[in-house]
Amino acid sequence: MQEIIAKTRAVSRTIKLLSSSSTDERHASISFLLELSKSELLLENIGSTAGSILILTTMKFNSSSDPIAAEKAGEVLENLEKCPKNIKYMAESGYLDPLQRHLVEGPEDVQMEMVSYLGELVQKQEMTINIAGSASEILIKMVRSGNTAIRKATLDVLVQISSHHPNAKTLVDAGAVPVMVEELFIRKIDDEPMGSKTEAAAVLANIVESGLDPEAITVNKEGHVITSKYSVYNFAHMLKCSMPDTLNLSIVRVLLALTALPKPLATVVSVMKEQDSGQTVIELMGSLTESLVIAAMRLLIALSPQMGHTIAEKLCKAPGQPGRLVKSIGLHGRIMERHAMSATLLAKLPYQHIALNLALINQGAMVTVLAKIEEMQRGETRASRHAKAYMEGLVGVLVRLTTTLYDPDVLLAAMDHNLTSVLTDLVRSAGSDEVQRLAAIGLENLSSQSPNLSQPPTEERRPKKKNILRRLREAHAGRVHDNRRPPAHSRVCPVHRGVCSPSTTFCLVEAGAVEGLLCVLESSENGRVVEAALGALCTLMDDAVDVTSGVAVLAEHDAPRHVLRALRQHRDDGRRGGGGADAGETVTRRCFWAVERFLAHGSERCVREVTSDRALPSLLVGAFHKGDAATKQVAESVLRCLHRMPDYSATYESVEL
Repeated sequence: MQEIIAKTRAVSRTIKLLSSSSTDERHASISFLLELSKSELLLENIGSTAGSILILTTMKFNSSSDPIAAEKAGEVLENLEKCPKNIKYMAESGYLDPLQRHLVEGPEDVQMEMVSYLGELVQKQEMTINIAGSASEILIKMVRSGNTAIRKATLDVLVQISSHHPNAKTLVDAGAVPVMVEELFIRKIDDEPMGSKTEAAAVLANIVESGLDPEAITVNKEGHVITSKYSVYNFAHMLKCSMPDTLNLSIVRVLLALTALPKPLATVVSVMKEQDSGQTVIELMGSLTESLVIAAMRLLIALSPQMGHTIAEKLCKAPGQPGRLVKSIGLHGRIMERHAMSATLLAKLPYQHIALNLALINQGAMVTVLAKIEEMQRGETRASRHAKAYMEGLVGVLVRLTTTLYDPDVLLAAMDHNLTSVLTDLVRSAGSDEVQRLAAIGLENLSSQSPNLSQPPTEERRPKKKNILRRLREAHAGRVHDNRRPPAHSRVCPVHRGVCSPSTTFCLVEAGAVEGLLCVLESSENGRVVEAALGALCTLMDDAVDVTSGVAVLAEHDAPRHVLRALRQHRDDGRRGGGGADAGETVTRRCFWAVERFLAHGSERCVREVTSDRALPSLLVGAFHKGDAATKQVAESVLRCLHRMPDYSATYESVEL
């Protein structure tokens, strides 16, 4: 009878009726299917019928709507498990319990079959597999099997399972990490390919990236954890350009994940310095595997605050670098993660590393960066989720060059490309906070050079020997267009006491940067951005310039009101986290410094505007009582100007009574 039924369409029609809206039809069809499933001859026929497993599992788990059908569907599925292929069909439909049960409870040949099914599922589709503790223990035991095929299939499955982060704790509790560490560093089987090490490293990378506390992940019987120097040393030692890219990628991922916490970061930095592994990571950036290149750059970025100078030195000495990074930044088309990471790496390395800055100038970095910034401002670059990081990296590269203007080549490049005007436009743009902050820092660096570069008009100069600045100015005069060259009889800049322009002297007044910087004080809620804008504005009241004229120029733009508003707006940044405690203190200190200049060198109107601010006295007193040493000192200076503190520098005549 079963053979006759198998040759008809009875099975497919019965399964079709399982979805009937009629309860009687559903119950009749599931009862009939239950009887059919008791025959081993029909098991594969039922399981392979399109939609059968999916309908049955849905019916089983929707017991609230039809308890009778759900119970019988569970019995049918239990009968179908007697055919191994049906277990595979169930797993493909998302019902993994039978596969895991047979993996744990079945004989060795069944266990191997289940592992192979899991391996096929991994290759066929990106599945999210929640693995049970008992199943994970069996899989880990199979890794130690001598059968190469089973080991390979099991490791493939563990890679996929571990990529689903909720499984990480289950795998760790089942002892996966020591086994993977042994596989990676100790186990050697001559006739096995490098693949087992690659997969073991991938499992470890997935576990470390899962968010578990790495200090609690034990790697061997001796009690070493994955963050210990022993472990980190072994990981770093495995990094070699001769290794497969997939293996190097997983090891870099492990090291990168460890840098997210302060203590493991210190260990990684220590080991990388001891082993000189930074050079290897830099060499990995030349790989043809995109993911490895990006991971290597991410690791270098994470390490740059602690060993940035070492990385910069090695980058300058590496064949093809840093030109390859500059080329990556300038690639056309949609902004990809590689472009953003290339720019970010160059922006995060120590700004004042002159060798790297000169190498960037020689590789045409300034031309490339300015061209890409202009493209983005015009909207010519296709949007991408990496665009923000890319733009911030580009601006960071420009700012790093403004820190070494003492070098003639860097200074000429800044003049040639009119960096003052470029950064002024970026401050005015409604870009990210970080772009505005970096642009303001760059303007501060440029403006600090203006007193040295600004010279009296030609007819007022006395003949003297040409110094380096004069030679640079003359060289620059022959390289810029006429409309950018200041005329011979230009008016004298009141702040810098000489002939100024945005390109030749980086003058913020001539560049129109004052308005943009004051607008930042008015609109930005980010303390670090306000801090940077204040830093740039304060260069116009520094002792190196005509302070009275600088104050007057700022007062014309209503600077006292903007500064006092910023002081009130950001006084609590340290307590509420708006830019951080350090940013809050710095904003307060710089505001007080500017207020002191307004009072000491400003006009009557300027002084009146400052003294009429009702909140200022209480802010000064609060800072005097609770501020750090530097803030307290400048607050005391302002209080003295307001005659609220005795002026100890004043001299008094003794009067006889």
